[in-house]
Amino acid sequence: MFGVERSGEVALIRLDNPPVNAVSFAHWRLLPGILAGLEQEGVGALVFTGQPGRHFCGGNDFREFARLSPEETLAGTAAVRDGLRAVRESRIPAVAAIHGAAMGSGFMLACACDIRLATPDAKLGLPEVKVGAIGGYRIASEVLGQGEARRMVLTGDPISGARAHRIGLVQELAEDGAAVLQRALEMGAGIAALVQGRLREGLKPCMNAQDEGDLWPAYDLERELAARVMGQAALRD
Repeated sequence: MFGVERSGEVALIRLDNPPVNAVSFAHWRLLPGILAGLEQEGVGALVFTGQPGRHFCGGNDFREFARLSPEETLAGTAAVRDGLRAVRESRIPAVAAIHGAAMGSGFMLACACDIRLATPDAKLGLPEVKVGAIGGYRIASEVLGQGEARRMVLTGDPISGARAHRIGLVQELAEDGAAVLQRALEMGAGIAALVQGRLREGLKPCMNAQDEGDLWPAYDLERELAARVMGQAALRD
């Protein structure tokens, strides 16, 4: 499901499960280990894509939920959580190259990435409420305003890539899936070239910690990292 290809210091992770690149609980359980291995290899950036398929990721297969008890559902959604957390907390910056549908846990995966690129006609959403389920509000509200995240959860209606760009969920648009992927790879290579050494080890963890803290204590974390990577400290590398 998660195929990994290397392009220099960029790891391209392909979601490959036609027709909609749905991700099972078993697949989600594999993702933390994949990312841990890429960290050990010193990868500088990740790019997630559903190319050459029609969609980025259609989310979990809801038929899998229908067979599960509440206890099994809790265990399965823990696998989704752990996969998303591995992306969010990895020290490797991640770019989502979105085309077609990014729905449910596929949309959550895009939200767990640091940067999102999309086609104007991509469809992003949390349709769980339409099948009597729930999921995705907290991670969506990390990258959206509360009102936008609640609208997605409460209505189940998707938004287009163009609207996602207007509201800041998506950082750039490109005309089609191939162009989105190409731009994501270029961006990943640029990040990998810029973020090196101690900065690579500490920059994304520092930003994550700042996002979780109050303003001035969070700013002190940034100052501490700067002291470790700038000036005379940088000369010791």
